[in-house]
Amino acid sequence: MVDIGSGSGRFLLWLAKQNPDSQNYLGLEIRAKLVKRAEFWVKELALSNVHFMFANAAVSFKQLVSTYPGPLALVSILCPDPHFKKRHHKRRVVQTPLVNSILTRLMPEGKVFIQSDVVEVAEDMRKQFDEESGVLQHIDTVDPSVLCDNEGWLLNNPMGIRTEREIHAELEGAKIYRRLYQKRKGY
Repeated sequence: MVDIGSGSGRFLLWLAKQNPDSQNYLGLEIRAKLVKRAEFWVKELALSNVHFMFANAAVSFKQLVSTYPGPLALVSILCPDPHFKKRHHKRRVVQTPLVNSILTRLMPEGKVFIQSDVVEVAEDMRKQFDEESGVLQHIDTVDPSVLCDNEGWLLNNPMGIRTEREIHAELEGAKIYRRLYQKRKGY
């Protein structure tokens, strides 16, 4: 699993602790201070299945995952920086080149999980991934037991672990906008 914008890494650390022998986790973060903090916790917790890298995923994702030692089953982009000003929208992490890089490396039936507490950001990410409907399908079309609201946003977090931002936003009364995609077989 690769988490783009892993922050201080607590989300991945919890996943790594829960699945010590079944999955590897890689966190990509653009802020070096947060990567350093996350790596400190990896050592403190003696985890061998999680690593963090200082990287701009929008630029270097394709290169970084080309050396990933196994199938890429899941990519998450959770509550990325919103860059509210229109002139800064080009700085948003989910852009066409990143989406294409993810889809190139993602294994068939692999998943992409996106979420944000900012509706404009969530809709922008959704638009980018929905444009790939030939390759990706929303999880509720694969598994009808997955519950969505009338706009297609997941009602529950499919990961079972919430991010720090998600917890904070929900405590403040904000809605979390979530989508989970699955890559079609044969792609």
